[in-house]
Amino acid sequence: MQQSEYLKGRVMALRSRHKGHDKYKSRITNLFNVYDNVSDPAEQAHNAKYLAVLVSGYLEQAIKELLLHYTFQGARPQISRYIEETWPISRNMNTQNINDILGQFNSKWSEDFLYWLEQDDNRKSNINSIVRWRNGIAHGQESNTTGVTLVSVRNAFSTIGDLVSFIDGKVKS
Repeated sequence: MQQSEYLKGRVMALRSRHKGHDKYKSRITNLFNVYDNVSDPAEQAHNAKYLAVLVSGYLEQAIKELLLHYTFQGARPQISRYIEETWPISRNMNTQNINDILGQFNSKWSEDFLYWLEQDDNRKSNINSIVRWRNGIAHGQESNTTGVTLVSVRNAFSTIGDLVSFIDGKVKS
């Protein structure tokens, strides 16, 4: 495929800033609604762990989509393609990594992110917990998942939704 065909395809795919992660967010929201009606504690624990994995994936996907969309809006096609091709397949989106990524795009975004974290003591904890839980679940480390409940995952999901809005605002400005 020639480079111009590739770029046309990518621009079309990334034209919508929220192409995939809005659907992902809706799916998670619907699952929370379904799981709220489950009364069995063992099933609730299982559902909470499943949602923790999905919420962590949502965090990773949303940040990637927003920043790649940003690069396709303003960068030369070669730079956009380079960034897309070199983006890590999987990255633990804890607050340190998010800060590093934002700082690589714009140092002011990094400063603003750190300030945003400081505005609510739970933000950093919620983001880092969801990533830690996902890793514990994925690697069979049950001792690292004792705090995973539907309430704790919902709180993390809310914080991550706020973070996605924050990043979306940065890339729009």
